[in-house]
Amino acid sequence: MKKFTALRHAIIALLSLSTNTALFAEESQAAPGSTTTPQQTTPTQNAKEYIIPKPQASRIDALKASLTIRRLDHQIQTLEANAEPFLALYRPSLTSSTQGCVIMLHSDNEHPDWPDAIAPLRDAMPEHSWCTLSLEVPDIIKRAEPVKITTATAENTSSPKELPNQTLVFARIQATIDYAKAQGVEQFTFLGYGTGASYALAFLAANKDAGKALTLIDIESPPNLSDYEVAQQIRQIAQPILDYYVDKTGNDQFAVWRKQAANQRTDKVGDFIQVNALPDRVTGKNSKQLLIQRVRGFLKQNTNQINQLKSLPSVKKGLFYESPIIN
Repeated sequence: MKKFTALRHAIIALLSLSTNTALFAEESQAAPGSTTTPQQTTPTQNAKEYIIPKPQASRIDALKASLTIRRLDHQIQTLEANAEPFLALYRPSLTSSTQGCVIMLHSDNEHPDWPDAIAPLRDAMPEHSWCTLSLEVPDIIKRAEPVKITTATAENTSSPKELPNQTLVFARIQATIDYAKAQGVEQFTFLGYGTGASYALAFLAANKDAGKALTLIDIESPPNLSDYEVAQQIRQIAQPILDYYVDKTGNDQFAVWRKQAANQRTDKVGDFIQVNALPDRVTGKNSKQLLIQRVRGFLKQNTNQINQLKSLPSVKKGLFYESPIIN
């Protein structure tokens, strides 16, 4: 028993000695005069670098790549407003004469070739003597951010607040107009889809001589303005307006306010045409083609039409032509 106890004490002594030796070695490495420095873990080494997502930039880059793959990159124009570049898609008139240019603004979290309404009109109008310029509109609603909704009643007649990014969007519209003028375009109309329609409406209300007509497609109010506030801006526009929208409830109060505001215009030079697009979209027909026809007809009747420069083809009568006998 004594031998076992002595052996146990010897083992404990050896373990203590090895532990002290290891501790002494670590202290020697950490000493000021030591030639080796122990690796220390700092918070910056463990900190992760988070990448902030930029959905709009990714969306625009994907659009550019798509247009390049389809060999349509010649339509891409990089313009500048407020010392900031932005994308614009330009398509010239495909006829021998140009009626003017349609400035197009897409809805929130979309892009200048969005398929719902912008892309079909952007591609179709050049065939009818209109050039198109569809510009990039900054996102209003950022992902993972709360949205504050503003409510107002019909009794609220205070002047409307500015739209989100209004100064930047207006500068982009003006830069787009300047680019088109450099291409020889003299007549402009504005077309907006969704929240883009609110921007087009506000721009023409603030720049009364900028365009000859306005097309609103499924207009939506931005989060910081009520429907009533947006509708009241129609009172400031004298030009003809096409209000093409879908009434899903049968009693669209926003549409009612827009109609009332149009009726209150005092110096109008064109009509306010409000069309419920629901029948166009439920008949089973090509609703996009119907939209193109509506916009084309509206512009033809409400803008200064330039005489086509292309002459009529001559008729070849042939060798054995006989004039019809008129009794």
